Amino acid sequence: MTTARIAFGLGEHEDAANALLRSEWPLAELPSPVNEPRFWTMTCPDVSGLSGLAVVANGFKGAQAADDPRPYWPVLEYLVIDRRARDRQLGRRLARHVLQEVSADGHEVIVEVERERVDAIRFWTQHLQCAVAPDSEQTAPKVLRLCWTPTLR
Repeated sequence: MTTARIAFGLGEHEDAANALLRSEWPLAELPSPVNEPRFWTMTCPDVSGLSGLAVVANGFKGAQAADDPRPYWPVLEYLVIDRRARDRQLGRRLARHVLQEVSADGHEVIVEVERERVDAIRFWTQHLQCAVAPDSEQTAPKVLRLCWTPTLR
């Protein structure tokens, strides 16, 4: 098994995180602080630079009072593994780690996947047992929302 280190936050990896994100989605950018993003980075000793990145934003929904904190509704927006680090089950390891941390308080996690990425849909449904979210929670025609529920894992 490949040795990998997963850390919370970007630390010194902000530029590398942007570059890794753009290697998969050329127009992508790290989310703004407005959506309260949380970042996880993965490094491997045999791959120079950043090996993986996960980004979870607060996709809060529903009404709230002005003085109340926003409810937490985690949405995993990005999970990307550098091409040089693929085929080592690092994506599964990073995904499981992030899902477990994000759902520590029992929160269901929404995972957003491009509908045309059949490989990504298969990854989330087969390896991490995500289910397709109900139609009422689907928000964009090109994006499929999946649900990961900690109580079922």
